[in-house]
Amino acid sequence: MDSSFDSFGLARPILRAIESRGYTTPTRIQVDSIPLILNGKDVLGCAQTGTGKTAAFALPAIQQLLAKEDDASHSLRVLVLAPTRELAVQINECFEAYSRHTNVRQTVIHGGVGAMPQIQRLRKGMDIVVATPGRLLDLLAQGHVHLDDVQLLVVDEADMMLDMGFIDDVSKIVNSANNRKQTLLFSATLPEEILSVADQWLNTPKTVNVVPDAIPIHLIKQSVIYVENINKDLLLIQYLFATPRARTLIFVRTKKDAERVAKNINLVNLDALPLHGNKSQGRRRKAIDAFKSNEPPILVATDVAARGLDFENISHVINYSLPEYPEFYIHRVGRTGRAGAKGEAISLCASHERYHLQQIEALAGITLRVKQWNFDDFGNFPQLERAHQKRKKTRKPLEANGDSAPLDREEPEQSGWVKGKKKKKKKKKKRRSRVITMDDINSKAAHTKAAGKFAPKKRSLD
Repeated sequence: MDSSFDSFGLARPILRAIESRGYTTPTRIQVDSIPLILNGKDVLGCAQTGTGKTAAFALPAIQQLLAKEDDASHSLRVLVLAPTRELAVQINECFEAYSRHTNVRQTVIHGGVGAMPQIQRLRKGMDIVVATPGRLLDLLAQGHVHLDDVQLLVVDEADMMLDMGFIDDVSKIVNSANNRKQTLLFSATLPEEILSVADQWLNTPKTVNVVPDAIPIHLIKQSVIYVENINKDLLLIQYLFATPRARTLIFVRTKKDAERVAKNINLVNLDALPLHGNKSQGRRRKAIDAFKSNEPPILVATDVAARGLDFENISHVINYSLPEYPEFYIHRVGRTGRAGAKGEAISLCASHERYHLQQIEALAGITLRVKQWNFDDFGNFPQLERAHQKRKKTRKPLEANGDSAPLDREEPEQSGWVKGKKKKKKKKKKRRSRVITMDDINSKAAHTKAAGKFAPKKRSLD
């Protein structure tokens, strides 16, 4: 591996920006990808977050723009597609940092905010646009964006695009940028579906794979606790109280789980914020900024929301539920133990998740240490014991034959302490139709509203 970025032949303004960010040695993905991209090759890259993947395509993209100094029109020549708003903003910030000493213009467009400010920036002329597929298609349909001049197209986190159902939208955008000369596709995993679309979008690509074969165990302390879903909230909160920790990230599977778990953590006076796709852009940005602050709350996030975000100094990663794909476990655990720091990852595994645990251990080539935790031993946590006693009262009584209900049976009503209140249904008043007869229109009712409404209008001869 080369010892500096000078060997790539990058322009001096780019090297100045790299030095100002404190980077001296390129990462493996950068060493393998940058020369290929500068030579105009299509690249299929597989790398985790935190490996320097964004710089691997941002640096050569800016270099290619600087090589065409005669083009001062600032037309859209580099298009980067990202699956989430946060990742799009993060990629745009990298482009801004690396092009700060040049005249290259870049902007980001995504949903969740008003489109007019983004349209106004596009009208000024942009060399680089980082976009989410949905908002870009909207602006394309309205005629605010044109992809005729796009030379380089980058699709980042392609496997996440597939999981979120964006592949069809991305295909439309790829087909619209039919004058492009180069296409780059980066993904954390390479399932068959991604390899299939890569054959359609890329022209004789060079494959760069830097995914580690195993998790660095000497840096990350990993363990698993066997616990059923009904007791996960209780055990999680006791673990948070009893464990000395710094920045803590909890992964859940669904948006509802993120909201419920964060709310239960806040009930015991621990600060927690949920992060998922249903949050508005302002709330998501506020949660991310708070998590990056000096006094971060506990962040409860889904894989979709936290994918691609770069957080530093995470001491603990907690898998509230195991991911369905073992590659996602590597991605989650890799959030801690970065840059030589030590970290801890703990997984809460229910009986129906044992299969996922076996797949994770097979992929990583490890056996997770089983950690014993008696969640009924509350110690000095009276608020947890009150919650536990309240949960005991809600359990179903014994069956008539004396047999007790199975302990591992999952009941939706006991999945958390936060329960939605049933709204009383308002009884709708039946409308009674009234038949108006000639008896209602008589001399006695001549001055009533009914008579005025239903009586025939008088007509005069003139």
